[in-house]
Amino acid sequence: MSNRKIIIFVSFGFIAASLLLAFYYFISKPERQPVPVAEDSNKAIVFKNVKYTGERRGVVDWELTAKVARKYIDKPLIELEDLKGLYKPKPDVSIEFTGTKGSMDTENESGKVDNVQVFYKGEYTLKSSYMDFDFKNGITATKDAVDIKGEKIDMRGIGLLANTNEETLRLLSEVGGIIATEKAKYHFQSDTLLYYFQKATYVLEGKVILKGEDLNMVCDLVHIYSTDNEVDRIEADGNVRVISRGTVAKSEKAVYHFKEGRIVFTQSPRVFKDNVEMKGERVIYTTTDGKLSVERPKIRMERGK
Repeated sequence: MSNRKIIIFVSFGFIAASLLLAFYYFISKPERQPVPVAEDSNKAIVFKNVKYTGERRGVVDWELTAKVARKYIDKPLIELEDLKGLYKPKPDVSIEFTGTKGSMDTENESGKVDNVQVFYKGEYTLKSSYMDFDFKNGITATKDAVDIKGEKIDMRGIGLLANTNEETLRLLSEVGGIIATEKAKYHFQSDTLLYYFQKATYVLEGKVILKGEDLNMVCDLVHIYSTDNEVDRIEADGNVRVISRGTVAKSEKAVYHFKEGRIVFTQSPRVFKDNVEMKGERVIYTTTDGKLSVERPKIRMERGK
């Protein structure tokens, strides 16, 4: 066999072997695995020292500043750290607040702030573990404990609902607090409390208890009226019972004039003192000296046991 034929046979043999080897690997090759797709972790942009504002009729009515803010790309959400806020529901009403962290829905103009402190016109400071804000509707709320300190009245309770448009604040349960006057301090308890900012009036409802150094009062409803941060008078309604200096007075309505130091009982008043029961159209009790004045009195003596 010539050298040329040998080369041709060898070449054909190499080609055939290559085709067989390729066919074998084509039949037995492993299943192809999909290439893993990396999860998109860049859905938020981080900013530092930022400010967000909201406008109503061309006037800025709320403002938020924070040292750190995360603005999400795929949803209208901002997460804030070390934040401060300013809310102006009315031109003459300014509410400031701070918090350690919070979140803001930019479409609905609502959010939540943790470890919040609220400052109202320099008159009150409010603290709670968290607070929900709805700037569009002027609503502030929490279900947690609330502590409010003022110049003359301190309040606490569980749960809060404040409406800045109506300028009202409600404590929802387990209400307690202190009223400070020029002469004394009074501790109070009630089921709920409603405060009207414009009228500077507090309404205590449920089982209301008022305790002072020499006076205890129990009733169903109390209105507390104040002028220039000073308590002016207290109006008690429903099953009123007052105990002071050995005197027990009962009626359906009583008005306690703080500055004058007198309580006026009306609507079927009765007074018990030293085994004597007195009734009349109106009873006036002076808290400073314990004196009683009964209009058109009817007196009934009880025998001592």
